[in-house]
Amino acid sequence: MRKDVGVIEAEIMSLAPRVAAELMKVSRTLAFDGPSLNKDGRRRIGPTQGRILTFLLSRSPDHITLSSLAEGAALSHATASEAVRALKARGFVRKARSKDDARVVFLSLSAAGRRKAERALAGSHHLNTVIERLTSREQELVFHTLKNIQQAMNHGEKKP
Repeated sequence: MRKDVGVIEAEIMSLAPRVAAELMKVSRTLAFDGPSLNKDGRRRIGPTQGRILTFLLSRSPDHITLSSLAEGAALSHATASEAVRALKARGFVRKARSKDDARVVFLSLSAAGRRKAERALAGSHHLNTVIERLTSREQELVFHTLKNIQQAMNHGEKKP
Protein backbone atom coordinates (compact mmCIF):
# COMPACT_ATOMS: atom_id res chain seq x y z
CA MET A 1 0.00 0.00 0.00
CA ARG A 2 1.25 3.47 -0.88
CA LYS A 3 2.08 5.68 2.04
CA ASP A 4 -0.05 8.61 0.83
CA VAL A 5 -3.12 6.36 0.47
CA GLY A 6 -2.85 5.39 4.13
CA VAL A 7 -2.65 9.05 5.12
CA ILE A 8 -5.78 9.84 3.08
CA GLU A 9 -7.63 6.89 4.67
CA ALA A 10 -6.62 8.08 8.14
CA GLU A 11 -7.87 11.59 7.34
CA ILE A 12 -11.20 10.23 6.08
CA MET A 13 -11.63 7.95 9.10
CA SER A 14 -10.93 10.80 11.53
CA LEU A 15 -13.39 13.06 9.71
CA ALA A 16 -16.51 11.48 11.27
CA PRO A 17 -15.90 12.82 14.80
CA ARG A 18 -15.06 16.23 13.37
CA VAL A 19 -18.28 16.27 11.33
CA ALA A 20 -20.23 15.20 14.43
CA ALA A 21 -18.64 18.02 16.45
CA GLU A 22 -19.55 20.57 13.78
CA LEU A 23 -23.13 19.27 13.64
CA MET A 24 -23.38 19.64 17.43
CA LYS A 25 -22.19 23.25 17.14
CA VAL A 26 -24.76 23.90 14.43
CA SER A 27 -27.54 22.28 16.47
CA ARG A 28 -26.75 24.51 19.46
CA THR A 29 -26.78 27.55 17.19
CA LEU A 30 -30.09 26.48 15.66
CA ALA A 31 -31.89 26.40 18.99
CA PHE A 32 -34.18 29.32 18.23
CA ASP A 33 -33.73 31.00 21.59
CA GLY A 34 -30.13 30.12 22.40
CA PRO A 35 -29.37 28.11 25.55
CA SER A 36 -31.96 25.64 26.83
CA LEU A 37 -32.98 27.82 29.79
CA ASN A 38 -33.99 31.48 30.07
CA LYS A 39 -32.34 33.68 32.70
CA ASP A 40 -35.35 32.99 34.93
CA GLY A 41 -34.82 29.20 34.62
CA ARG A 42 -37.73 28.47 32.25
CA ARG A 43 -37.20 26.09 29.31
CA ARG A 44 -36.83 27.65 25.89
CA ILE A 45 -38.61 26.32 22.82
CA GLY A 46 -36.90 23.79 20.59
CA PRO A 47 -36.83 23.58 16.80
CA THR A 48 -40.04 21.52 16.52
CA GLN A 49 -41.97 23.87 18.78
CA GLY A 50 -40.56 26.83 16.85
CA ARG A 51 -41.67 25.22 13.60
CA ILE A 52 -45.19 24.78 14.97
CA LEU A 53 -45.38 28.36 16.22
CA THR A 54 -44.16 29.78 12.90
CA PHE A 55 -46.60 27.55 11.01
CA LEU A 56 -49.50 28.83 13.13
CA LEU A 57 -48.26 32.39 12.66
CA SER A 58 -48.15 31.96 8.88
CA ARG A 59 -51.70 30.54 8.81
CA SER A 60 -53.27 33.03 11.20
CA PRO A 61 -56.26 33.62 11.36
CA ASP A 62 -57.17 30.37 9.56
CA HIS A 63 -58.81 27.57 11.51
CA ILE A 64 -56.00 25.06 12.02
CA THR A 65 -56.61 21.56 13.35
CA LEU A 66 -53.90 19.33 14.75
CA SER A 67 -54.09 17.15 11.62
CA SER A 68 -53.65 20.12 9.27
CA LEU A 69 -50.81 21.41 11.45
CA ALA A 70 -49.02 18.06 11.36
CA GLU A 71 -49.42 17.78 7.61
CA GLY A 72 -48.51 21.39 6.87
CA ALA A 73 -45.47 21.41 9.15
CA ALA A 74 -44.35 17.94 7.92
CA LEU A 75 -44.56 16.37 11.38
CA SER A 76 -46.03 13.11 12.57
CA HIS A 77 -49.37 13.45 14.33
CA ALA A 78 -47.78 12.19 17.57
CA THR A 79 -44.91 14.70 17.41
CA ALA A 80 -47.27 17.58 16.64
CA SER A 81 -49.63 16.53 19.43
CA GLU A 82 -46.86 16.32 22.01
CA ALA A 83 -45.35 19.66 21.01
CA VAL A 84 -48.76 21.41 20.97
CA ARG A 85 -49.50 20.01 24.43
CA ALA A 86 -46.23 21.50 25.73
CA LEU A 87 -46.84 24.83 23.95
CA LYS A 88 -50.36 25.02 25.38
CA ALA A 89 -49.07 24.29 28.88
CA ARG A 90 -46.67 27.21 28.50
CA GLY A 91 -49.41 29.51 27.29
CA PHE A 92 -48.21 29.87 23.69
CA VAL A 93 -51.04 27.97 21.99
CA ARG A 94 -54.78 28.04 22.60
CA LYS A 95 -57.31 25.35 21.74
CA ALA A 96 -60.95 26.07 20.93
CA ARG A 97 -63.75 23.72 19.95
CA SER A 98 -65.55 24.33 16.68
CA LYS A 99 -68.99 25.87 17.07
CA ASP A 100 -70.26 23.63 14.26
CA ASP A 101 -68.75 20.34 15.44
CA ALA A 102 -67.61 19.92 19.06
CA ARG A 103 -65.31 17.06 18.01
CA VAL A 104 -63.14 19.50 16.03
CA VAL A 105 -60.50 21.48 17.92
CA PHE A 106 -58.85 24.55 16.39
CA LEU A 107 -55.39 25.79 17.36
CA SER A 108 -54.29 29.41 17.55
CA LEU A 109 -51.49 31.48 19.00
CA SER A 110 -51.81 33.43 22.22
CA ALA A 111 -50.23 36.90 22.35
CA ALA A 112 -47.14 35.38 23.99
CA GLY A 113 -47.13 32.63 21.36
CA ARG A 114 -47.24 35.22 18.58
CA ARG A 115 -44.22 37.04 20.04
CA LYS A 116 -42.32 33.75 20.43
CA ALA A 117 -43.25 32.73 16.86
CA GLU A 118 -41.98 36.04 15.49
CA ARG A 119 -38.61 35.49 17.23
CA ALA A 120 -38.45 31.91 15.91
CA LEU A 121 -39.27 33.15 12.41
CA ALA A 122 -36.44 35.70 12.59
CA GLY A 123 -34.02 32.88 13.46
CA SER A 124 -35.33 30.83 10.56
CA HIS A 125 -34.83 33.73 8.15
CA HIS A 126 -31.25 34.13 9.36
CA LEU A 127 -30.57 30.44 8.72
CA ASN A 128 -32.09 30.67 5.23
CA THR A 129 -29.88 33.67 4.45
CA VAL A 130 -26.78 31.74 5.52
CA ILE A 131 -27.77 28.66 3.50
CA GLU A 132 -28.46 30.78 0.41
CA ARG A 133 -24.78 31.77 0.42
CA LEU A 134 -23.96 28.18 -0.56
CA THR A 135 -23.99 27.13 -4.17
CA SER A 136 -26.95 25.11 -5.39
CA ARG A 137 -24.79 21.99 -5.44
CA GLU A 138 -23.54 22.60 -1.90
CA GLN A 139 -27.11 23.07 -0.68
CA GLU A 140 -28.10 19.80 -2.34
CA LEU A 141 -25.17 17.93 -0.76
CA VAL A 142 -25.88 19.37 2.70
CA PHE A 143 -29.59 18.57 2.38
CA HIS A 144 -29.06 14.94 1.36
CA THR A 145 -26.31 14.41 3.91
CA LEU A 146 -28.38 15.80 6.78
CA LYS A 147 -31.42 13.83 5.63
CA ASN A 148 -29.37 10.61 5.60
CA ILE A 149 -27.95 11.36 9.06
CA GLN A 150 -31.43 12.04 10.45
CA GLN A 151 -32.87 8.86 8.92
CA ALA A 152 -29.99 6.79 10.28
CA MET A 153 -30.47 8.29 13.74
CA ASN A 154 -34.23 7.69 13.66
CA HIS A 155 -33.92 4.10 12.49
CA GLY A 156 -30.72 3.10 14.29
CA GLU A 157 -29.13 2.28 10.95
CA LYS A 158 -25.43 2.41 10.36
CA LYS A 159 -24.01 3.53 7.06
CA PRO A 160 -21.04 1.45 5.86
